[in-house]
Amino acid sequence: MFTKRLGLTLILFATVVLATEPALALRERFGQSKEQLKLDYNVAVTDHGTGQVTVVLTITDEGRLKPLNSVDFFIPGKEGTGYVTLSLVLATKEVGGKRVARVHLTKELAKQAEFHLSTSTFDGKKTARGGYYFVIPIAKHLEKGNNP
Repeated sequence: MFTKRLGLTLILFATVVLATEPALALRERFGQSKEQLKLDYNVAVTDHGTGQVTVVLTITDEGRLKPLNSVDFFIPGKEGTGYVTLSLVLATKEVGGKRVARVHLTKELAKQAEFHLSTSTFDGKKTARGGYYFVIPIAKHLEKGNNP
């Protein structure tokens, strides 16, 4: 009797977990602009003259995405494949009430890289889906010669 009950419980648990797991991974990209989302951030790039750059993302206001779940670092795969070359969740630290993330990499990789601001809320309300992310391409900050 106990084994039947345990087996049935395990099957029910596995069904629930397997059915919900793919939904947790689904996230949608925000189509709105930085201004529409009331985001306030700065991307500073330091070119070390060695083919290496340090990229610092400083988030002053998380805007309508508050609270952020994570700040992710992405290097997309070849166009059209849907694959990702590199995906990392960055450690952030609080500095003067601002959230700061830092990455050190080659300039070539930085041209392809992006920060993703991930959240499961929008305007303070939980989303019914897996969540949203806002993309900050690093390449446009490299082109500006944005040095602190």
